[in-house]
Amino acid sequence: MHKKIAPALAAMLLASAASAAPKSPAFEGASLPFVWQNASVYFVITDRFQNGDQSNDHSYGRPYKDAAGYSAGTFHGGDIKGLTERLDYIRSLGVDAIWISSPVEQAHGWVGGGPMGKYQYYSYHGYWGLDFTSMDANMGTVKDFRKFVNEAHRRGIRVIMDVVMNHSGYASMQDMCDFHFGKTKGGFDSCKAWVPDTKKGETFHDKPIDESEDPSWDRWWGKDWILFNGYGEHCGAEDGLDKCLAYLPDFKNTDPDAQAVKIPVFLREKWSKPDPKHDIPAAAVYREGSMSVARFEAHWLASWVEEFGIDGFRCDTAKFVSKPTWKVLKTYASEALEKWRARNKGKDPAADWTDPFYMTGEVWGFTNDPDDESGYGKNAGFDSLIDFYFNSDGVNLNTCIIPDTDEWERYARMYGRKEGKVKLGNLTYISSHDTSLCRKRDMKKTALLFTLLPGAIQLYYGDETSRENDKGGGIDLEQGLRSDMNFPADVSEAPKWAEGVASLSKDYSANSILAVWQKAGQFRLRNPAVGAGEQTKLDDGSYCRQFADPAKGINNSVVIHYGEASEVLTGKCFADGTVLQEALTGKEYTVKGGKVAVKVQDAALLEVKR
Repeated sequence: MHKKIAPALAAMLLASAASAAPKSPAFEGASLPFVWQNASVYFVITDRFQNGDQSNDHSYGRPYKDAAGYSAGTFHGGDIKGLTERLDYIRSLGVDAIWISSPVEQAHGWVGGGPMGKYQYYSYHGYWGLDFTSMDANMGTVKDFRKFVNEAHRRGIRVIMDVVMNHSGYASMQDMCDFHFGKTKGGFDSCKAWVPDTKKGETFHDKPIDESEDPSWDRWWGKDWILFNGYGEHCGAEDGLDKCLAYLPDFKNTDPDAQAVKIPVFLREKWSKPDPKHDIPAAAVYREGSMSVARFEAHWLASWVEEFGIDGFRCDTAKFVSKPTWKVLKTYASEALEKWRARNKGKDPAADWTDPFYMTGEVWGFTNDPDDESGYGKNAGFDSLIDFYFNSDGVNLNTCIIPDTDEWERYARMYGRKEGKVKLGNLTYISSHDTSLCRKRDMKKTALLFTLLPGAIQLYYGDETSRENDKGGGIDLEQGLRSDMNFPADVSEAPKWAEGVASLSKDYSANSILAVWQKAGQFRLRNPAVGAGEQTKLDDGSYCRQFADPAKGINNSVVIHYGEASEVLTGKCFADGTVLQEALTGKEYTVKGGKVAVKVQDAALLEVKR
């Protein structure tokens, strides 16, 4: 398809070759046995986590406080450098996969925000993409991102990237100014600042963008790419494959073998001026040519895998994109990962990992489907779907359900296996960016019951520190779900907390609740049987879990007891004479007569002594 390499393409390929990550030693625990069905995934909205580079805080002219004086919907400064700085903290939680908000270049400007339109809403969360082949400058540079992925891999942490195929970002006046497209009301200059006239009853929802049909919109994505009012096609707020969700321009990607389209005008002109700090080198070959919308999108997103060694995707709004289109993305990403592994032997420990590329998806309201009756596994390429069971409501305050031992039994029946895996896995959460923050009175109990749940689990940043919903500075409950991270006072000690994760850490946070998250999480990290194993009930509140994967050399057993007890049965998990360690106290016990004499107040987490 490509007969010659353009100068811009050559420059990007050269940058890719020159910026390979240096060889560096792995951390303790990086080679611990891993299976996705036992994964402990830490979901972080990068912008709200840690500011590692203040020089990029105002990229594209984005402010910290908007024209109304609010910061509810603005970028707060968190970036990839900051995330890299906190990897030891994340690892200390026993995390073996991190789901990051989409780092692709977002809409530059704001759209109307909040139920009352009081503030300017920017795309800090990563769901309003502008250029899928370039990194958003607020997040950092290609060099920053390469270092982050390598540092995560050195700690044994897989990287899952949030991706959006369903829709583009809204049109913003800043984008209209920067890329010379679109129509405004009354000929308003899109390059000028606009604030609502409150005397006329205006809000930020009344921004002077005219989305009626007009040729001036043709320089944006174009009618062949998106469903949009400016192209004479209704784009409202309906659910469906070929409808606009929340008025977001819907990509015409239902059929991956649809007619070929050309690169949109605004992207063609944008790409004529290379930006080596932010352009993704592996995406260069997909900045020209023609193919269906679905295949362009899939290639653009898979290029991040080929360039950096991304281990998996979390797919937004999965039910609004066709299964064949998701399957194409899975195919391209899997091929890309193999290319990256072949190129990076000796440079990144993950190049030697053998797990296939992983995809999990958001199907709103989904709970469980281990037999894949929905076809999301077989027909769409998903390895799991996000489980909404414990927090299914829309935006609300503390509406979560805490798992109990009955739920352990139910989830073990669905997701526990002595060997092998389910057809369609799960990723269960108790807090999310779209529902509520789970903040119960007894967060130690919450930590134990959730962390030990069978199946894969997802922590939302700040679950472990009881981060509060600050209501976006008091004006929006939804924005408060993404409040700034509240690190513990002793976070500088995080490297020590992460030192012993493969055996038994000697140091934990002085915050007693956080310490429970760390101890239970590290126990799960060391033992695939916790999430993936077959469960046998030994006594009230007492369970043996076992998991084996001969191909990976895994033969793992644990005994978990929840509740008070003066002794704990070990059943077929451990033979007499086996020396065990208890993860919450660090004490050692020897199995005698099929049990251990351990006095338990809250819980006992028993594993073979390391």
